[in-house]
Amino acid sequence: MQGPVMQRMRTAYRLALATYGSPQTVSRRCSITRMMIICASRRTDIPAFHSEWFMNRLRAGYCLVRNPVSRNVVHRVDLTRSNVDCIQFVTKDPRPMVPHLKEIGAMGHVSVFQVTITPYGPSMEPGVGFKADISDACTEIADRIGRDRMVWRYDPVLFSRTIDSDYHRRKFDMLCREASQWTDRCVFSFVDIYGKLHSKVGAGLFRAPTRDEEDRFLRMAAHTAEEYGMTLSCCCAKADLSAYGIERRGCLDAAMMRSLDIPYEVQDVPLRQGCRCVKSVDIGEYDTCAHGCVYCYANREDPMMRRSRLYSEDTEMLWGALTPRDTVVGMSGRDGRRLEDFRRHGL
Repeated sequence: MQGPVMQRMRTAYRLALATYGSPQTVSRRCSITRMMIICASRRTDIPAFHSEWFMNRLRAGYCLVRNPVSRNVVHRVDLTRSNVDCIQFVTKDPRPMVPHLKEIGAMGHVSVFQVTITPYGPSMEPGVGFKADISDACTEIADRIGRDRMVWRYDPVLFSRTIDSDYHRRKFDMLCREASQWTDRCVFSFVDIYGKLHSKVGAGLFRAPTRDEEDRFLRMAAHTAEEYGMTLSCCCAKADLSAYGIERRGCLDAAMMRSLDIPYEVQDVPLRQGCRCVKSVDIGEYDTCAHGCVYCYANREDPMMRRSRLYSEDTEMLWGALTPRDTVVGMSGRDGRRLEDFRRHGL
C-alpha cells in the first residue's frame, strides 16, 4: 500500500497535469493559450477565506499560481473578462462573496457556484459555519445570478458510529428541502479512503459505507431528490447508477456549460478516476483552508502548517512569493473574439 505522501503527490500530479499540462511541456513554452474556466478553488476555499484577495486579483486582471508539482514554475493567469469564460466558485461557505457579486457582474464575468453543504457537525467540520445561514446566502446568490448556475454538493457521504442510514435519510431530506429553494441540482459522492484518511478510519472517526448502506442511500437519495424536483448525480461514479434514476455526470460538466452557453474544453486527464468535469484552471493553493474537515485531502495533517502561513490581500500569489529560481509562464484564454463581441458589433 502506498504511503500518504506518495498518494498526495500522485493526486497533486494528476491535478497539475489536468490544469497545466506536463512539466516537460510547460518548461518548453513561454505562454499557454486556451479556453479559460477559472476554478476558485478545489485546493482551498477562496470564497470563505480569501474573497478579498480574489477580488483584488480580479481588479488587477491577473494572479500568480505556483504549480503544485513543478514548484519552480509559476503561472501568470490572465483574469480579464476577455480571457475568462467562466469563474467557478467551489466552497462550503459563499457568504463573503455575496457583497462582491454586483462588481463581478459589472466586470462582465459569468460565475457559477458549487456549494458543499453536508449534515456533519463540528466534530467533522470544525471551521464550517451554521448551515442554515449558508443556505440562506445561496438563495440570495441564486436570486442574483440564477439557480441554473448553482450546484449543491452533498459530499462526501460517510458513516460512523453515530452517522448511519437513518441519519442520512433525515438530514438529506432536510437539506434537500432547503437547497431546492436555490438550485435544481444535487451532486454527491461516497467518501474515498486513501492516503492519510486511513489513519482517520483506523481511529474510528468515520468509515466508508458497506454495499448495503450504499444501496440504501442511493434509493433514499434518488426518491428524496425527485420529491423536491432536483436532478441527482454522482461525482466520479464507479458504476452505472441509472437504475436508481441517478445521472452519471460531472459537477461542472459539458451539459451544464452548454446550457449556459459557456465555451469549454474536455479534460485530457481526469482530475480523479471517473471525473467528468470540464477543464478549468485552479488558482488556489493547498494548506490554506481553515475549515479543518477531518476527511479533507487538500490540507496536511498538522493544523500548525496552515496557521503558520501568512496571507496578504494585496499579494499576486495567494501564498508565498516569487523567487529568483522561478520561471513565470503566462496563461491566458483563447485568441480571437467571443461570440458576444460579434453580436455586439452586428457581425
